[in-house]
Amino acid sequence: MARTLHSLAAQAARSLVYAAVLALAQPAAGESAVTWLESYEDALEEARRTGKPIFLEFRCAP
Repeated sequence: MARTLHSLAAQAARSLVYAAVLALAQPAAGESAVTWLESYEDALEEARRTGKPIFLEFRCAP
């Protein structure tokens, strides 16, 4: 019985964490969605200015 309650509590805690992450990932009212930069240099400058990390996507051009 105690193990089942512990498992349910752990699952509830995980669900709350997931919900919090999803809520924080949404843009706030008045904010735009993600703006993608095509230039690596521009992205570095923006990252330094805002203190945010850079997400790089590598593609093979046809």
